[in-house]
Amino acid sequence: MTFSIDRRAFVAGTSSLLLTSGSAIAGAAVPAARFPIRLHEMPVLDARSRRRGLLIRDFMRDRVTVLNFMFTGCSTICPMQAALLSAAQRLLAREMDARVVFTSVSIAPLTDTPEALVRFADAQRAGRGWHFLRGALDETQRFQEGVDSLAPRVEDHPPVIAIGRAGAPRWSRLYGAPAPDLIAGEARKWLVPA
Repeated sequence: MTFSIDRRAFVAGTSSLLLTSGSAIAGAAVPAARFPIRLHEMPVLDARSRRRGLLIRDFMRDRVTVLNFMFTGCSTICPMQAALLSAAQRLLAREMDARVVFTSVSIAPLTDTPEALVRFADAQRAGRGWHFLRGALDETQRFQEGVDSLAPRVEDHPPVIAIGRAGAPRWSRLYGAPAPDLIAGEARKWLVPA
């Protein structure tokens, strides 16, 4: 017997369960898992500054990076995850930009114009140190593969937040809709030398 799961339905159901205040698991602190990562280099455009020709590592440098994949046409997990990242960014206010950077990579670069990315960033009150990037479609997909986040359709991409440093072979991963304090706490763990 075989059975398949509609990833969008699963994500929507899981997300609503996680966000329901009466849920037994709402707010539960689930530790981040660490998985291997292959950080492929990718030339990108920074939507806010309109700077071109930069590589994704130029944004990471030696800072802790909180990375997620998104697209502006998403009406479910992407805006919800962005709202959680926005709250986490406020918790990390002292560390932002100098020691921690957020990087949201568009997985729909053909339709996510720089203007659309800026509107999305502004709607989430993305502050200093949070970059909204887009690259060529094939390079974006290769980058997603390296983080094990590529899906056949953009609507089905896994809701993952990866946290680490550019040179680290394993990064932390948080799935779904992690609480802002969990995101901030995991980023702070990476600030402490191993």
